[in-house]
Amino acid sequence: MRDYLNLLRLWASRGLCGAILLLSLLACAPEENATPLATSQPGMEQSPAPEAPGYALLRARQERRLAALEQDLSESAGARATGPARRLFEGWLYHARLTGELAGFDRAAAALAELKQRTRGEPPCREQAELALASHQIEAAATALSACPGTDNRDLLIDIDYYRGDYQRAITQAVNLLEERNLPADYIRLARLRQGTGSSREADALLEAAEQRYHNDNPHQIAWFRLQRGILALERGEHERARALFRRADAALPGWWLVEEHLAEVSLLLGDTATAVALYDKVIADTGNPQFIAARAEIDRSRGRESEAQQALEQARVMLNERLQQHPAAFTGHAVDFFLTYGPPSQALNLARADYQQRPYGNAATHLATALRQAGAPEEALQVLLPQLEAGWATPQAREELDLIRDALELN
Repeated sequence: MRDYLNLLRLWASRGLCGAILLLSLLACAPEENATPLATSQPGMEQSPAPEAPGYALLRARQERRLAALEQDLSESAGARATGPARRLFEGWLYHARLTGELAGFDRAAAALAELKQRTRGEPPCREQAELALASHQIEAAATALSACPGTDNRDLLIDIDYYRGDYQRAITQAVNLLEERNLPADYIRLARLRQGTGSSREADALLEAAEQRYHNDNPHQIAWFRLQRGILALERGEHERARALFRRADAALPGWWLVEEHLAEVSLLLGDTATAVALYDKVIADTGNPQFIAARAEIDRSRGRESEAQQALEQARVMLNERLQQHPAAFTGHAVDFFLTYGPPSQALNLARADYQQRPYGNAATHLATALRQAGAPEEALQVLLPQLEAGWATPQAREELDLIRDALELN
C-alpha cells in the first residue's frame, strides 16, 4: 500500500486526477449563465430550502435544454438566425465540461460550423477561440481572435499568454481586468495564474473571493469553486482540509463524478481504503474513464491482486489510445501522465512533445522534462524546464523535477 500511496501523491502533484477536462482553473469553469436553476420571486411564500439537486438531475435538465435548442436550430434554418446556433454551441460546450464527455466538444464544433454558415459580417471569433482553447489548440485560438481586433476579448487573450508561457504579462493583464470589472471570472483567472506561479494560498483566497461574489444558483459552479480549493489543498499536502472542501463540493452537487473521484483520492491518502474503493467503482461505472480505472488498478496491486491490476491497466491503455485517436489535441495532455507512469517511455515522450508544442507553458514543460529525463536526456530536459522557471513558473512538481534532472546530470 505504501508504494501505491507514493504513486498517488505523485499523480496528485502532477495534477493527473484533476486534469480530466479541468484544462485549467479558467477553461473548465462552468459558465455563470449556464442552465441556472429557478429562483424564488419577491413576494412569494418562502418554503424551506430544498436539498441540492444532484448531478444526475442537473445533467438531465441540461440535456432537455439541449434537445430544445436543437429544435430551435432546426426551425430557424430558413431565417439563418445566429442566436439558436450560438446558444447550442454554448450548451454543448457546457455539457462537455459538466460530464467530461469529449463527444460534447464534437457537438459544440458542429454547432459552431452552423454558426459560421449563418453569420454575416464578422466571424464568430470568440466561439472559435473558446473551442480551440478547450481543445488545447492555443495558436488556433489566437488566430481566431486576430480576425476580430475590435472586440473586447481580453480575458481569452490572457489565457493565450498564460499557455504561451508569458506569465508576467498574463498576470499584469489579469490584475488590470479584475480591478476594472471585479467579476468572479476575473478572480478565477488570476487564481489560476497565481497557482502556476507558486502562490497556492493566494490562489485559494482568490477562489474564495470568487465564490463570495457569485450570486447565481448553478450548483455546478458552486461545487466547482470548492473542488478547485480542495485541489489546491491536496497539492499542498493538506489532506484533511482537501477532504472537507471536497465534501462541501459534494454537498453543493451530490453525485458529480469529478468531486467523487477527488474524494476517492484523498480518502486513500488518509487511509480510508474502503471508501476510496467504493467511490472509484462508482465513478468508473458512471464515466468509464481510463484514468480512474488505472487508479483503481493500483489499489488492487497494493492488495496483491497483480493479475486483476494488470488486466485493468491494459484496459485503460487501450481506452486511452482510442481517445487519443478520436481527440488527439484535446486528450494528449491528459494521457501523458499514464504513459509516464506505465510506459512505454517512447510514447510518453512523443505525447509530451506534442502537448508542449500545442501549449508551451509550465505544466506541459514539466511533463516533457520528465519524459526526457526518463528517456536518458537530462540535458535537453533542463533546456526545456529551466526557462519556464526563470519566466515565473513555480509549482512544486516543476521544482521537484528540476532537482531530479540535476541529480541525473550529476550521475552522468
